[in-house]
Amino acid sequence: MIVSPVHIALICLLISVIVIFGLLIRLVRANAKLKRELLALTGVVNANSKDIAGLCSAAVTVDGRLTNTGSQLHQLYDQIEQYQQQVELQVEQSAHPYSGDIRKVRSGASVDELMQSSGLTHDEAALLIRLHGANSQR
Repeated sequence: MIVSPVHIALICLLISVIVIFGLLIRLVRANAKLKRELLALTGVVNANSKDIAGLCSAAVTVDGRLTNTGSQLHQLYDQIEQYQQQVELQVEQSAHPYSGDIRKVRSGASVDELMQSSGLTHDEAALLIRLHGANSQR
């Protein structure tokens, strides 16, 4: 049996079709695998996006709490400072029972004003004005 060039061409064509068909099946399988991987990665990305959104929300909440805590701390510092000033004033006044009266004398209070505001006698008020008045020598 003699093989003609047409038969050889047909055989080559048939082998080419079989090879191309095999490659096509391989490409379809690879495409299906890539689609499955894409779906899995899409799920991971969506889960990560939700986690990030939750973290951002928590960060905003923490920031608000920190802001509130900071303002509360400032208020507490102010209250402590006021309390310390009150304590210092009380200590100063208890150490010098006439310190408030002396300040009044230095600001120009008269004997009558001292007697009325502090409950001093006339002689006590006069003595404080002589000792601590504007014309006294220190």
